Amino acid sequence: MPYIDPLPRAASPEFEDVFQAMENALGYVPNSFFTMARHPAILKSAGALMDAFWYSDVVDEPTRRLVTFACSFFAGSHYSSAHCACGAEELGLPNEKILAIETFETAPVYDEREKAILRLCYNASNCPSEVEAQNMEGLKSRVGVDVTTFIVGLISCMAFLNRWNEMCGTTLEPVPRDYAETHLKQIGWELPEK
Repeated sequence: MPYIDPLPRAASPEFEDVFQAMENALGYVPNSFFTMARHPAILKSAGALMDAFWYSDVVDEPTRRLVTFACSFFAGSHYSSAHCACGAEELGLPNEKILAIETFETAPVYDEREKAILRLCYNASNCPSEVEAQNMEGLKSRVGVDVTTFIVGLISCMAFLNRWNEMCGTTLEPVPRDYAETHLKQIGWELPEK
């Protein structure tokens, strides 16, 4: 049971085009959209922020999925980590990379660029952040300052979504829930009881 009840879809007709686009892309509308719809400016602003990261070609889709899954998983966001892992393989992120997340420093499935990204995700997931100059310098040396800036923004966007969904107690939809229960339990993913 959510901590904040989402609005019914019909209560936000001004966002029907957004809801329909999500349904077409994912097969469902994330419940977080219906909670954000309680304050239309939040949904509109969050949507614009997400669009800036999801529809950019600064990083490829597998990297985007690795970043979003990793920072959500490391932050303990069950909702967002399930969302980010679900469909990631179809978008080019091998399942082995999702399953090796807890041992990323030594896992041979990651190259040095990915390990630098994951180090940043891991350290940024703590509150307060444990990111250090060496994390930023290590990533900048591998991908450049512009891509590093984009990745920092993507992590920050996910931090908002992670907090939003955990604080609202957003109900995980059946598609990502089924995926997570089948594929992520082996790495400790578990949906908390509410």
